[in-house]
Amino acid sequence: MLGTLRKLTGLIEESCLLVAFWALGLAVFAQFFFRYFLDMPLGWTEELARYLLISVAFLGLPVVTRRGEHIAIDLFVEMLPVTARPWLEGIAELIQLAIVGTLAWQAWALAQLSGQQMSAIPLPKSVIYYVVFTGLLLNLAATLLRLADRLRAVSTEVRA
Repeated sequence: MLGTLRKLTGLIEESCLLVAFWALGLAVFAQFFFRYFLDMPLGWTEELARYLLISVAFLGLPVVTRRGEHIAIDLFVEMLPVTARPWLEGIAELIQLAIVGTLAWQAWALAQLSGQQMSAIPLPKSVIYYVVFTGLLLNLAATLLRLADRLRAVSTEVRA
């Protein structure tokens, strides 16, 4: 059950990230091509690229979390005994859950309050807040799955 959930969230995470990444690449290419080759700059591509870059950052967050590839300073973790490291990493994931949960809640609240339109694109700004919320929500799921794995590993070590 947990393995199926992990595969499903991984597929959703990476699909959303891939779409945002390719859209960003196409927007930047269109901006470059129209400005320098056709001498007809498109006014909306810069704003679109900015919002897509934000999307790539927040949709990439759960992928990095799931893979355990966050930038970390592990100097103090390496000083601890091997038996204490999983506990410290579990506490760090609980703190991450609290912070990311708060950020997701705030992104949802901002999306509900934002009634402004984007300057060059005929969409409401709440769209970007919903994308940020989605990335943070997927990150919560990835962190919960990592925490479940860590708890299962610790309980296995205690029994052994």
